[in-house]
Amino acid sequence: MTVTNYIRKKLGLKLVYKDPEIISKYCKGFGVEIGGASHQTFKFRAINIDISDHRSVEDCYSIEQMKLGNYIKKVDIIANGDNIPLADNSTDFVFSSHVLEHFYDPVSAINEWLRIVKKNKYVVCIIPHKERMFDRDKPCTTIEEFENRHKNYNKLFRYPDKHYSVWTTDSFLNFAKHFNYKITAVDDKVYHLENSFAVAIRKS
Repeated sequence: MTVTNYIRKKLGLKLVYKDPEIISKYCKGFGVEIGGASHQTFKFRAINIDISDHRSVEDCYSIEQMKLGNYIKKVDIIANGDNIPLADNSTDFVFSSHVLEHFYDPVSAINEWLRIVKKNKYVVCIIPHKERMFDRDKPCTTIEEFENRHKNYNKLFRYPDKHYSVWTTDSFLNFAKHFNYKITAVDDKVYHLENSFAVAIRKS
């Protein structure tokens, strides 16, 4: 954390970061953020969609947001991130940060995000790199595992919240190639989120 953000946190103010280039370049217009949080505030314009408004004092995400960001980010639409009540081709971009790994079936999640984004626009994901996270001792999730989850996924079942998928940058690119996602840009180490990598997926 920078000195400026340390002081702002002590004063109860919003933390300020410079957006990584992949975000400023591909998150233009008005979009959708999936699972936004106060301690990861970016400068794009977007509504925030989440499975809860995180207002419960026992909610682990509200506790984390208050601890790191001093406030709880407003949720505009309460919905599952892979079942979004928006029309096809209705938004300029979809963005998520440290969210995709929480979906039991990330293929269904990405497909849903591509559904609502306009043609030739982008889904931008910041994803934890397993070698820089507490998942470092776990093997990367295999293509076979992703295929089995996608085949057997039940959207009506409430899956426990945890990291279901483990990626490195290279293993995610293999995942994207296998499921025919068009990767436009890759950032192997994201500014101020060095435990992460980022990708921009183009809807063609």
